Amino acid sequence: MEKQVVTIIGSYNVGFFFKGKSLPLLGETIIGDKFIEGGGGKGSNQAIAAAVLGADTRFICTLGADKYGIDALRMYRGKGINIDFIRFEPCIHSGMSVVIIDDRGNNIISVVPGANLLLNEKDIDNAVELIEKSFIVGFQLENRHETVFYGIKKARSLGVKTFLDPAPAKKLPDDLYKYIDIIKPNETEATILTDIQVGDIESAAEAGKWFLNRGVRTAIITLGHQGSVLVTEGLTRHFPALKVEAVDTTGAGDIFSGGLLASLVKNKSMEESIEYATCAAGIATTVLGVIESIPSPEEVLKMMELKNC
Repeated sequence: MEKQVVTIIGSYNVGFFFKGKSLPLLGETIIGDKFIEGGGGKGSNQAIAAAVLGADTRFICTLGADKYGIDALRMYRGKGINIDFIRFEPCIHSGMSVVIIDDRGNNIISVVPGANLLLNEKDIDNAVELIEKSFIVGFQLENRHETVFYGIKKARSLGVKTFLDPAPAKKLPDDLYKYIDIIKPNETEATILTDIQVGDIESAAEAGKWFLNRGVRTAIITLGHQGSVLVTEGLTRHFPALKVEAVDTTGAGDIFSGGLLASLVKNKSMEESIEYATCAAGIATTVLGVIESIPSPEEVLKMMELKNC
């Protein structure tokens, strides 16, 4: 039977979202006009996006044994995500994030990882049977980096495709790249990883080739309102962003990732999957919040049919 499971190994942070007219300067207090509390964390966001967009999704993470961890578990059950390998840590809080958003959709974010830093190699080993049954396993960098690197190598050793969203960005070991099937940095992350100043289509293509030269099979560099650039062996292609009036861009990158994986697991091509992910992320920017902004598969397909992305 063909594998059709997306597994995400990553982070959960409860998000506190504050929206106002502008972002505060150093030492400045801004009076906001809207507040939302909701689930967040790059791993969690990507798992939920993949599930909402139709993928059979599993999530591996650690939660604090607190109100927020219990809320997260309830949320995953409600989204149909397998939670067999989610572990509670009794002596530390769940991850926390504060997101401040201005009226143009720009944001600043502060994260306290909490239980996320206790995800470890044993958690990966305990989930080997699940990983083996997966079509692809997704990672980010909000957990201990040693755990992330171990997980990527473990998945590849089991013959499973790997996806890395390298955020928050830091230099990666050179020997890790050959274990990564798909890497998806934004322009800032690509600049940090490659030392190439990425800001447009041409420089994104150059960064993509840098990743391929180090063993990555597919690089997708996202450029915000400029769209994204796919670089793979023998192909470089630009995908324009969806033209919308953005309200909140906070979750766009994670929803792009979840949409990409949800499409790939349905045997769509990489190019089709990027178009799907572009539409999903674009629609999401028109709604405040992250989980609340994930569109339905029907909404994404309708937008694709209108050829607006």
